[in-house]
Amino acid sequence: MASGYLYAGLRIRSDIELPEWSGFEFNESINQFDVRFICLPAQLLAESVIVANQNELILQISETARYIVRDGKEIEITPAVHAKEREIRLFLLGSGWGALCYQRGLLAIHASVVQFNGQCIAFCGASGAGKSTLAASLVQQGGSLISDDLTCIQFFEGKAWAFPAAPRLKLWRSALDQLGLAGRDLEPDHFRLDKFHLTQSPTFRPGGPVCLDVVCILSWGETKITRLRGFQAVNRLIASATYRPDILEKLGFASAHWERCLKLAQTTVIYQYVRPQNWSQVINELIFLT
Repeated sequence: MASGYLYAGLRIRSDIELPEWSGFEFNESINQFDVRFICLPAQLLAESVIVANQNELILQISETARYIVRDGKEIEITPAVHAKEREIRLFLLGSGWGALCYQRGLLAIHASVVQFNGQCIAFCGASGAGKSTLAASLVQQGGSLISDDLTCIQFFEGKAWAFPAAPRLKLWRSALDQLGLAGRDLEPDHFRLDKFHLTQSPTFRPGGPVCLDVVCILSWGETKITRLRGFQAVNRLIASATYRPDILEKLGFASAHWERCLKLAQTTVIYQYVRPQNWSQVINELIFLT
């Protein structure tokens, strides 16, 4: 039996249940939908393949699933024999969903977004820059998590708006220890043994999109905060916030993505934040920024 989800402003009809999106379920008729997730019978899938054009992406993950993303309207899922449901959903809601967003002309960025001190802040940066860790730290200080990892942005009323995503953060064990969260009931990441999924509030209720005020591009080092403007801001956004650039290039949507990054730079404040390991200092500096 198909399930219905209202996610990132889209109505999704799915042949498989998506517990990660449980907060986005809706009980209205799902005969009218924008996107369909179709699940086919399992097959033997030995090799990993990525093939794409502007209308279709074929993403095959060895011993997990084949995902065919078509026209921004459907994702066809063929599970591998003996593949576990959780790993099938991992790529469906990550790379598959990101590709569908690109096909629909949405801005999908690799970022953690938090409402803190009256502002909505997106943290971007290279892998290991501490996006999720910083978001978790701000949530501990009274902030609200909007999204983590893959964030969908739309533009209206002359502003950028971030859509809420599943209320969970992916954190390394070292970050959990530093934040005092190691004793929590955590779900291990399927592919990375030292990384865990931290679910936020069980009473999470998603609302509409949130106006994005600030983008912080993160890196490690001696403290330096620089306001970025113009092409410098756009170039840093493209380099630091693009989700799965390999898929974007294969789809042929790179130039359209650059235009949306330009629009994001024009509608938000962009900072380059080189930050220290001292978390209390980080919090004080972010309060200053907001």
